[in-house]
Amino acid sequence: ENNMKKGLVAALVAWLGIMSAYAQADKTSEVSQCKANNKLTVEGQTLISTSFGNLVFPEDDYSDYTGINFEASNFEKLDENATNAICSLKIEYTQDDETVKVSMGFYTQGKKKVKFNAFKDEKAGKISIDPSSITKVSIGMGKNKKVDINNIVLVAKK
Repeated sequence: ENNMKKGLVAALVAWLGIMSAYAQADKTSEVSQCKANNKLTVEGQTLISTSFGNLVFPEDDYSDYTGINFEASNFEKLDENATNAICSLKIEYTQDDETVKVSMGFYTQGKKKVKFNAFKDEKAGKISIDPSSITKVSIGMGKNKKVDINNIVLVAKK
């Protein structure tokens, strides 16, 4: 009987080990893994935009994540006419076979924590986005600005 208990405990421990291997971990991305498009130049962690540009994250499946965190610092306007918006987080997702594009602007530096289920779109207000419907996530920048982006983390479902 004692051996059977030990066997069950061992089986349970093994099963828990397998299950925890499936538990998602947060995923860190480097700016260098992302793809800059349009008028965006990347130098190390620094994004420099001469016009409107995007830094597209490499992930193509967001199903296992609840949000994204990043840090914006050393913001600089390269032109006195540039707006005060530091950057925005842009998300494209599919809803009813249509591609929906939403954007959340940031006007302060520091840590940004964005939850997909409480995304503050500039036009629609607070919306909930199903992570499995997300097709593209990027950081957008307006004209003539420079900012450092660090600590990009996809937050896993816990």
